[in-house]
Amino acid sequence: MNCSSSEEHFEALIDGTLSASLRPELLAHVDRCTACGSVLEELRVIDALLLAPREATLAPNFTFRIMAEVAAQPIPRPRRAPVAAFLVSYLVAAWMLVGIAELVAGPRTHAVLASLQANVGSLIVVFSGVAQAAGRGVSHGLGSLTALVGGVLALDVALAAAVAVGYFVVRPRLAARLGASEARS
Repeated sequence: MNCSSSEEHFEALIDGTLSASLRPELLAHVDRCTACGSVLEELRVIDALLLAPREATLAPNFTFRIMAEVAAQPIPRPRRAPVAAFLVSYLVAAWMLVGIAELVAGPRTHAVLASLQANVGSLIVVFSGVAQAAGRGVSHGLGSLTALVGGVLALDVALAAAVAVGYFVVRPRLAARLGASEARS
């Protein structure tokens, strides 16, 4: 028996499931080969350690000490999102899309947008009124695409301003009010 074939049978030898015919041959090889003997001894030690039950002993105040350490930790603060940077980048991207749309759009696109503007309904009529006013102020004769996009961007600016006011004005006041009501409870 050589080293590579003997190592295959070490687990069966330790478990006691090795056949009686292979056992004497394997033990004879382990007696002759110091490398295989040391590997078998390490496997026996590992097997004994795994089979031995261990009990962890904790200090009597373990739970109290851990909970005190947790309570002493500072409360994590969420990172403030750069709301202004988000709004500015949104508006820059929207204006870039308007410019690209004006460069790429052909007469068919203008016709489709004009029919869309005429047929969508009352919401587009409202946007169209804002768009016409914005379009007249921006340019004379670039068509309904510029007017519609200008109106939508005007609405975007108004919505961005509303979100900014809500975030920077209403949110802190609401948080202060809720904190005061929790303190009374």
